[in-house]
Amino acid sequence: MLGGKERKVLGQQIEVLSTHTVGDVLLVDTNRTLGGQDGEGYEDRDAARSGLTFPAQLSARLMDLDPRINRVFTLSNTLTVRREGGWPPGEVERLSTSVSEFFLFYTGQ
Repeated sequence: MLGGKERKVLGQQIEVLSTHTVGDVLLVDTNRTLGGQDGEGYEDRDAARSGLTFPAQLSARLMDLDPRINRVFTLSNTLTVRREGGWPPGEVERLSTSVSEFFLFYTGQ
């Protein structure tokens, strides 16, 4: 609901089931497949932007969200995200929100 009106959405929201941090690394477990079983990783923002796969697009989105993110690896329904300087309060939630909205292509009134 937005201002008492229901929002129209195209796509499906991804549920972030859990997050765990280990130093500079954040592990994100979701309820949707984000990429294949082979895994796909990016350390370079431009390489991610030029990719056509969902993992490439998600990596670019997360690297654009926070310039300290310097590695994103996608394997099936999990993400491994490295952020220089660790994960201060609020950053895990901000990233989780971006991931959960990745498959939402239109939000309108």
